[in-house]
Amino acid sequence: MRYRIKGTDIRSENAAKPATDAAAYLVDWLRKRERTHSALDYGCGKLRYTQHLAHRSKHIGIVDSEVQLRRIQRIGGEQTSVVEYARKQWPSHTLQYLTDFWKKSSRCYDFVLCANVLSAIPCSRTRAKSLRAIHAALKQEGDVLFVNQHTNSYFTEVQKRPSTRAHLDGWLAESGSGASYYGILNRESVMKLVSRFGFSVEEAWISGQSNYVLAGKT
Repeated sequence: MRYRIKGTDIRSENAAKPATDAAAYLVDWLRKRERTHSALDYGCGKLRYTQHLAHRSKHIGIVDSEVQLRRIQRIGGEQTSVVEYARKQWPSHTLQYLTDFWKKSSRCYDFVLCANVLSAIPCSRTRAKSLRAIHAALKQEGDVLFVNQHTNSYFTEVQKRPSTRAHLDGWLAESGSGASYYGILNRESVMKLVSRFGFSVEEAWISGQSNYVLAGKT
């Protein structure tokens, strides 16, 4: 997704990390979760966690911006697009561009993963669109896991740079390669945020530098 914030262009697709950078704790949690018929990877990026969702669900859905899904990048050791890679890896998957998903999800899901997405969105309106759309796409008895990294040494370094500006609940950081947004959403902030959009928090915890909020529909 691309944003224009305070005169600065932010290309959030550049922040997507590869599957080799998947968090071990989250991978383990996903591989041990209860089996479901369907699971959605919201803000799938470079499919960092999609294969682990597929391990416990028959049908997989993936959602991200059109530029993220269609651009050629390195995925699974090859130069390809998310669209092409997913077509070969999960033939019966459901893929939607973000703007279409915000209007209406193609289907409803038993489980939704929203990992490192909310804290990367530098716009309150876009966060609201995301949460409303996830809520609409979640089955009544389904669950969604929100994951956000709330601290690390790099965040501290970025905050101290002269070019860094406070914005929303984090900072806009400019560099020679472009601008980035670093949001800081701790466990309590995420719990309050998702509750405002019709989610009921079932469990919330911290592991390492990330917080996890498991929620269902109210």
